[in-house]
Amino acid sequence: MSFRDRIKNWNIIGHTKIWFSISLSLIIIGLAAIGYNWVKFGSPLNLGIDFKGGSIITLACSEQPDSQKIRDIVASIGYKDAIVQEAQGNKVIIKINATNVPPDDITKIVNEVDKLYKVNKDQTQITSIAPVIGSELMKNGAIALLLSLLFVLFYISLRFEFKIALATVLALFHDIIVTLGMLALLRIEINAPFIGAFLTIITYSVEDTVVVMDRIREKLKFKLRESFRELVNKSITEVWVRSMNTSITTFFSSLALVIFGGSALRDFSMTLLFGLLSGTYSSIYIASPLLVLFRGETLSEEIAKKESVVVEVVEEAPKTETHPESNVEPALESYDEPKSAKESKQKSKKKYKSSKKRK
Repeated sequence: MSFRDRIKNWNIIGHTKIWFSISLSLIIIGLAAIGYNWVKFGSPLNLGIDFKGGSIITLACSEQPDSQKIRDIVASIGYKDAIVQEAQGNKVIIKINATNVPPDDITKIVNEVDKLYKVNKDQTQITSIAPVIGSELMKNGAIALLLSLLFVLFYISLRFEFKIALATVLALFHDIIVTLGMLALLRIEINAPFIGAFLTIITYSVEDTVVVMDRIREKLKFKLRESFRELVNKSITEVWVRSMNTSITTFFSSLALVIFGGSALRDFSMTLLFGLLSGTYSSIYIASPLLVLFRGETLSEEIAKKESVVVEVVEEAPKTETHPESNVEPALESYDEPKSAKESKQKSKKKYKSSKKRK
């Protein structure tokens, strides 16, 4: 038996409690990490300079700078959590995650780097991001995510039905909460690209879920006596290989960005990686069981329904009565001989009687 044939025998819907327990465990761990960060660091997530505010220093050097040496210089001045990124053209970008960076400290950083790599001060760029701008960016990002979820709910309600749309949106909420929990657990820094990563996650998760829901809708058109649970389970097993093949290729692409993309893309890639894994899991093991809960029957109701169908079939079967005593003899008694046969018998009897009298 091939692997595809084995998948068709899987009872995914029958293990709904296991899938929900796994998701609930991940959500609890993530929420615990968010609460811990809020108590210890004053923020539920590790907000970067784009949200919290700070300063960005871009320096153009005469030769390729060493990011580690520059990171040591910035740390010696008092900013140990600064991010140093190398850029093209012998440039280096220094991000200081602090709400107020004194101009004297910025001058010290520029002068120390100049001693090592001869900074072109005419191309030096210093950008300060106020906390107000960061909070406004976070607000706009939250509004963008909320609007995207509402549009998804509206579109799928028109394209399919409301229960399918509700299951899809709840699966998206699952992906968002799980991804945020993993980011909080690993203390991954969140900046402006984080919003783009989340919108990508929503798009991917919706696309994967719609494939499953579309297969369910197709099978509903030709539903026979199978229950809704069986129909959904069959739909999942038919698209399981397709979903996994797509997810595995996307996973390796995101993993390559995490490993080889450097610090500039690592945070974005990690967000994308967690979201892709959660989206693949939720489209098969969360959205479809939720649809069964919203629209289908419970297992006991399905068993009772099947038993009632069997009883109806038995009662509708034609009833044939058999009488063991009535064999061939009653049929012979009711058999009427033709008149000609009767007359010939009577004549033979009369001849027999007359011959007796003569004797």
